[in-house]
Amino acid sequence: MTAGNTGAGPGRVPEQDGIPAVDDVLLLGLSAPAEDDPFGAPLLRALSVPGPSGLRLVVSATPPVLAWAGAAAGASHPVARALRRMASLADGLVITAPESDAALPGSLRTLLDWLSWPADSSPLAGKPVAVMTTTRDVRTTTAPYCEVERMLFTAGARVVGPRTVVGRADRTLCETADGRVSIDDPAAAVRSLFHLHRTAAEVRRDAGAPPAGDRSWPL
Repeated sequence: MTAGNTGAGPGRVPEQDGIPAVDDVLLLGLSAPAEDDPFGAPLLRALSVPGPSGLRLVVSATPPVLAWAGAAAGASHPVARALRRMASLADGLVITAPESDAALPGSLRTLLDWLSWPADSSPLAGKPVAVMTTTRDVRTTTAPYCEVERMLFTAGARVVGPRTVVGRADRTLCETADGRVSIDDPAAAVRSLFHLHRTAAEVRRDAGAPPAGDRSWPL
């Protein structure tokens, strides 16, 4: 598994009242493999483009092992250990999932199980997490919380809600010839970016995080 940083460069800017400025905020983006969620990773790639705030979103490529390993491997699996280490290094997480009433893809459930258990050492505990979902449809499900959010609540994560739903994702997310992804629906783009910055605002409440550039990734 590799983690590609397409965010702004590192560096700490002056603190305000002891709270790290938004340039110090590093978010880790995770999604299911493309065969389980074709729009999750593209959405994260679109949001990882550097912005004027300097907020860094590091998108981690989903390891194929998630599709077959299952939760039984638990925290002893080397990929599970690496995922937990990456999540602990990040200030917060952005997790994408399909917007559906159906059960979660097995790969995404495995990812969340590996991050959640054992609970006493879960990197999700108290961590700000944004959930974004995608669908080909215009309308979304009526459930106030999706299954990902419920699992995060159980793990003790600080879910920054409500989740952002990107509808008509097959049309909204457009990949260019150079491999970049754009969000062609202005309303969806604004909602998604606002959600990122609300998550960063939650992170800023926790003083003392090291500058984003000083953190190295295990994968």
